[in-house]
Amino acid sequence: MPATTIASSTPLSDLAENFFLCPVCLDQFKEPKQLPCLHRYCRNCLRAVIGASQDGKIKCPMCKQNYVIPENGVDDFKTDFHMKSVVEFIKLQKSFENKDLKKCISCSKTTIVSAYCFKCRDFLCNDCNEVHASSKMFTDHQPLTLKLDNKETKNLTLEKLAALTVDPRCIVHVKEKANLCCSSCGNVPVCIICIYSKHKGHDLHDVTELAKGERELLKPKLAELNMYRAKLYELPKKVGIAAQTLKENIDEKTEKFMNQHKQQTHKIKEKLAKRTKERKRGILEIENRRKDENKQTSLNFEKELSQLKEKYDKIRERTENKYDKECEEFNVKCDEKDGAFLEKLRSLDVSFKNLTTANGLLAKPYEEELRQRSDYCDQIIKRYENFTATTTSVLASNDVWKDVQCIPDIRAACDTLIEEMKHDFPELKSLSDFKISKIKKVKFDDVRISDQSESDVDVEGIKAKNWWITSIISNGDGKIVITGAESREHSHITLITGRGELLRQDHIKMDNRMHYPNRYCCNLSEFKVITVCQADEIGIYDVRNGSHIRKHISGMTRSWSAGQLVMCVATDLVKHHIIVGTTLRYLYVFYNELNYSHTITLPDAISGSWGIAVRRDSLLVCDYMSAGAYAVTMEGSKSKLMYEFPKPELDGCNWRPISVCIDKNQFIYMLWWASTSGHRRCLLVQYSQDGRQLLTTKSVDDNARCITTLEVDDSDKLLIATHNSGKLYTYGLVAK
Repeated sequence: MPATTIASSTPLSDLAENFFLCPVCLDQFKEPKQLPCLHRYCRNCLRAVIGASQDGKIKCPMCKQNYVIPENGVDDFKTDFHMKSVVEFIKLQKSFENKDLKKCISCSKTTIVSAYCFKCRDFLCNDCNEVHASSKMFTDHQPLTLKLDNKETKNLTLEKLAALTVDPRCIVHVKEKANLCCSSCGNVPVCIICIYSKHKGHDLHDVTELAKGERELLKPKLAELNMYRAKLYELPKKVGIAAQTLKENIDEKTEKFMNQHKQQTHKIKEKLAKRTKERKRGILEIENRRKDENKQTSLNFEKELSQLKEKYDKIRERTENKYDKECEEFNVKCDEKDGAFLEKLRSLDVSFKNLTTANGLLAKPYEEELRQRSDYCDQIIKRYENFTATTTSVLASNDVWKDVQCIPDIRAACDTLIEEMKHDFPELKSLSDFKISKIKKVKFDDVRISDQSESDVDVEGIKAKNWWITSIISNGDGKIVITGAESREHSHITLITGRGELLRQDHIKMDNRMHYPNRYCCNLSEFKVITVCQADEIGIYDVRNGSHIRKHISGMTRSWSAGQLVMCVATDLVKHHIIVGTTLRYLYVFYNELNYSHTITLPDAISGSWGIAVRRDSLLVCDYMSAGAYAVTMEGSKSKLMYEFPKPELDGCNWRPISVCIDKNQFIYMLWWASTSGHRRCLLVQYSQDGRQLLTTKSVDDNARCITTLEVDDSDKLLIATHNSGKLYTYGLVAK
């Protein structure tokens, strides 16, 4: 599409044929009505569209823009007189080309006409046209008469057509010539009578001056619009590139899953082969001992055959029974162990199948989003092309009345179009890829915490500044996100390596200074993190570029109670939910796009949540104030208590839970605080996979505040961050 220019000599034949067709009935316009987006429809077609509306709004069929239906319906939408006059001329041309029989206005004969008088607004036969052209009686008609069979008519420009058109009459006194244009009433033509009656005191202008002014106001708009033209036509290419990248990433992840499946299958088969050798070795050893004892029994039998035959027959029978039972018991144990490995192998195959299916399912929303972006681009391009065609048509007519009536609408539509053409669509990069869980790894039923920490490092950018750490998470590539408070005005989001090295750090200024800006976090996807900050902020942070979208929970739901503070956050990857814990009994649930879903009320035994984690269909809650940790349901608006975790019983202290996490084998880990003689102590506690047994208790740094897991080379590590000393401890998790 060429850039928009003011071309007064544009022939009507150069305009696209569909420019004069109604998009609804696909026929030439009949009483064209124009929407604010400059798309036009036949009066009856637009009335049908309005009649189908259920909510008092109309959506433009071409560009999908929404508009409120005016009080008088289709009558209150502006009539496009410019298009109406152009369509009338096209009908004249076709009538002559088809040699239609028309009634001459002068002699009343029905014949093939050769001219049209715009003054008389009717056809002329050839003879009457010659009289019209030569008679002094029709002097004022001659400039407004068009001969339909000459070359000039076929190449008629919009400007020449406007010159043939009779100036509009007053909209009230239709027989009076319009002298001025009333801006107060939408640039309508008015006569001298109206100036002193209905339009007295209104903003009246000479139409030529007003048209000139409107054109001058339009020029910078058109210039600005042309600045974004190349960018607009480049956008579909960017969408296509993003879609291609998404397809490549889907293929890459599928291949990766297959490789992981092969590796895990190989490991289990090696274990089974080892167990088979151990079985054979054990049976052989038992058989050897059987033979040895039988041999000894035979020797004794031969020596005392006569006296002891009956005795040693019984001994042999007892020996056979004893070792048969031992073999049977040994085989049962081997079968149990082999069965466990075979079950893990079946589970691995199911995991591979599910992830392969999930790979396609997870990609569908991204593909749909890209399709919507592509459709949106097409709509904007269609609006732009319709805008340029409309603008070119109006400007080319060089008709001052059309200028004052059409250009204000064009400028209004231009503002909206420019804003939408400015949009850069930064989300296209994130839509070209998606995160999916790795293939399910072999889980073990016995995991031990290393006796000593494998490393303890100072976190760069935190310790030296005496900032607080209140939350910690790790993502799939070994990077760690920590959050906390800098001061009463700022919180921080810090990205580090496992060695505590600073990768990036962002400072967030708080809107509400009534509360200390403690910030908490959890994973949303491979590159995005959910953060919450006191008192009621929730947001999505991108670790790649530091972009941060923030909202206030109190602005999204009336159920937010004044005085409560956010204290923790977790994600339910199965239901695609974000769960926010607070100092009261309420949990606030959001969709992944930060749209509020519903509120969950915790059981009466729980007063608030300092730490939460999602485990299958349950939610684990650390209630610091009531000194208890619980597992609760997450269905509906009221959760039910499933069980309470056993509390550590050490030194008679009243231990209180503050943080919780779960490893890949479903073992649960919590940090517990207690105060003795004004000194704070901290325990790391490991629970069984069902949460009902306390397995291990270990004293850790008394300043420890939060805990998470980090996957390194197919094994889990425990990370513990301190509250205000900037320390990061790493403990190994050893599978038995």
